[in-house]
Amino acid sequence: MGHVLGHKSPKGAVSLTNYKNRIRLRWRYQGKRYSLSLGPYDKINLKATKTVVLQIELDIANGQFDETLTKYGGKVLKAVEEPKMLQTIVTCFEKWVKDYKQLDCDKNSDYFHLRGTLRKWGEINPSEFLNKLNTEKYCPKTYNERLSMLNGFSSWMLKQGIWTINPFDGVSRRKVKKTEKPEREPFTEEEIRLILDAIRRDLFCLPSSRYKHSHYYPFLYFIFKTGVRNAEAVGLRVGSLDFTKKIITIKESLARTVKGTHAEARVRKATKNGKIRILPFTEDLKEILFPLVAGKGNDDLVFQSGHFANCI
Repeated sequence: MGHVLGHKSPKGAVSLTNYKNRIRLRWRYQGKRYSLSLGPYDKINLKATKTVVLQIELDIANGQFDETLTKYGGKVLKAVEEPKMLQTIVTCFEKWVKDYKQLDCDKNSDYFHLRGTLRKWGEINPSEFLNKLNTEKYCPKTYNERLSMLNGFSSWMLKQGIWTINPFDGVSRRKVKKTEKPEREPFTEEEIRLILDAIRRDLFCLPSSRYKHSHYYPFLYFIFKTGVRNAEAVGLRVGSLDFTKKIITIKESLARTVKGTHAEARVRKATKNGKIRILPFTEDLKEILFPLVAGKGNDDLVFQSGHFANCI
């Protein structure tokens, strides 16, 4: 009856372990793994558990096993097909994100952080997930984002037959207090001129600075002149500049990821709204950008840090 702690139980036998100071029974039957929690791990409960273990093993041997586990009492921890149990919650989450959300946990910050939270929670029962979420110190906005992702993931786990419940089904979102944001005032033309002049002439650059402010002048001039997003300017390729037709095509960006903002960590994506924009290629922009792209291929980046200082 039962097995020695630390040794694998033979087929048809019930193992008894101390799991977080609670009695846990585990066994296999017809390709499924079952588990029961039977109260605190103490002498009184251990004596009572021996009867339950004997009953389960006898029923398995006689072909009278109750697959609902109602006959044996206790709290049902899991009763699923064994191959699916080999998948951890984090593994399932990564598969869901990759195959069904068409995203990458290592690059998308929302799913990256939620995966980290799941790792922290460990291999818990689905019924414990909501309580875990509610104990996290999230602001309402973050809570609602996590709730939405977990609800989608849990629905998928339910459809796959890995879970028998969706613990987030019907859970209400938290109310987000609306606060009025002060309106941003754009720079005036005179302010832009003064800023660019200070950058170009290194007026506020420390003598000991490794890179002079003028190093970034072409990039900032392009940002001010076109109004494109930073990631769109960073990802601008030479092929998007048409010196003949005098147009600049904004169709992609080089977005930062959870791994950082340096070039190796960024990923190429479509623009934020997925639309392509055509901008006029003015003479002043040509004068600024031509020294940067001379001799480069169409797939090369326009703004490469090693060439910034050469176009002043």
